[in-house]
Amino acid sequence: MTESIIILVMAEEKWEEADFLRLQIESHGHKAMILDTGLTGKALGTCNITREEVIMTSGRPPDEVAQITDRGKRMPVMVDGARQIVQNLNSRGELSGIMSLGGTTGSRMGTSIMKSLPFGVPKLAVSSTASIPGFASKYMGTSDVTLMHSVVEIAGLNNMMRNVLARAAGAICGMVEGSVRVPVSLSGHAEKPLIAMTHFGPCEECAVNVRKQLGLKGYQVIGFSAAGIGDRAMEEIIGRQDIFGAVIDLAPGGVGEELLGFARAAGPTRLEAAGNKGIPQVIATSGVNFGSPLKRRYKPEYESRKKYEYDAVRTFMRLSHEELIMAATAIADKLNKARGPVRVVIPLGGWSSVDKKGTFFYDGDADRVFVNELKSRLRQDIEVKEIDADLETPEFAGAVVDALINII
Repeated sequence: MTESIIILVMAEEKWEEADFLRLQIESHGHKAMILDTGLTGKALGTCNITREEVIMTSGRPPDEVAQITDRGKRMPVMVDGARQIVQNLNSRGELSGIMSLGGTTGSRMGTSIMKSLPFGVPKLAVSSTASIPGFASKYMGTSDVTLMHSVVEIAGLNNMMRNVLARAAGAICGMVEGSVRVPVSLSGHAEKPLIAMTHFGPCEECAVNVRKQLGLKGYQVIGFSAAGIGDRAMEEIIGRQDIFGAVIDLAPGGVGEELLGFARAAGPTRLEAAGNKGIPQVIATSGVNFGSPLKRRYKPEYESRKKYEYDAVRTFMRLSHEELIMAATAIADKLNKARGPVRVVIPLGGWSSVDKKGTFFYDGDADRVFVNELKSRLRQDIEVKEIDADLETPEFAGAVVDALINII
């Protein structure tokens, strides 16, 4: 069986549009197949993978599913079955790309199915509800799903809809061809392993310095924004795929923000994937000593804290000693479980561009509370190296690079 682009669609509603899309894809020289994720009624035309096949693959008895009249309760059955089908196709090398077509329900189901596939598999969701506030983040999550807003309702073929679908076909075909020309390099196939690295605005200069120094040594560094989504995505990719051979976590502040319910919360498993996988990791402390409280959870006591207005949407607030101890405890607990080598590198002159020594936001005594708690809890074999420089200097970046080279 040759590779195919899968079209996910509720065929009782939008089969005609999906079939037009299939023909457009095939006009570009790619094979396409329609997978029916329908919930009620009957498919309006022939589907390559029927909803009956999807239900059977889910493991639920068809007779039992037939008794479910609630659309919301049928959705998990169809999503589970479709996920297994597309994962099996991908593992057998029979999936070149995947896309969905729909409104709110179709987009939610389609993107849920797509998100089960690895990074690098072309994924495109054509949705009439892509621009509704809050929907895009739910559709994409931490996956590399591309959203295309159809603007017009996906309801019958007309010139505007044909134009949207023709462009969507060109987009997914281009994505498939691009993924063949530049595949994701797996660590086991590369001369040197790929390095995953977290960073965010206040440690950007450090990230640039580290990347440059490692580049001179022949390493590729892949960055992830530590704003709560990018670092969560990094954890998921490390856990699911063998892409990275090491991690430099410059900005693990999402651990503390998760505990405190702040804006950069990165999930309960933040800082765990590399340790579970057993790959080397170097940890720095950028952004660990301040947080980004949400407006709806703002407490009166925060008024007395040191704050830094970073930009129009972000205000950083210094953590209390109790919060620093909480963060240090959580980070130490996670690193202690690591199956691979770990090194911690801490700059004594400030942990980011906003809290360098000599600025009003700097608080060496508070930083020492975190460091002391961390060191007291870490395993003896996890080395903590303190560098007499601030995080933005080439000297500190060099210490990070040296720490990595010594354990990789």
